Amino acid sequence: MSTAASITLCALRSGSSGNAVYVGNERTRLLIDAGVCARTLEQALGEIDVRADQLNAMLVTHEHSDHVAGVGVMMRRYHLPLYL
Repeated sequence: MSTAASITLCALRSGSSGNAVYVGNERTRLLIDAGVCARTLEQALGEIDVRADQLNAMLVTHEHSDHVAGVGVMMRRYHLPLYL
């Protein structure tokens, strides 16, 4: 018998001013898009009890500024791999 894993999915920001989605479970924590500054991302993650240093990777859906604004800082600050 297998047990289904719990997955958390949370829209951290959505709209023309920036997009970011958190997806995670016990083992893996991903940030999908980082369309706002790193500080805003860190605060939004904190609101759902996730620290940015717990992220395993970032995935960017496409290269528009409302999806990538915080990518560079997040990559450098937390040494995150980026998937595009």
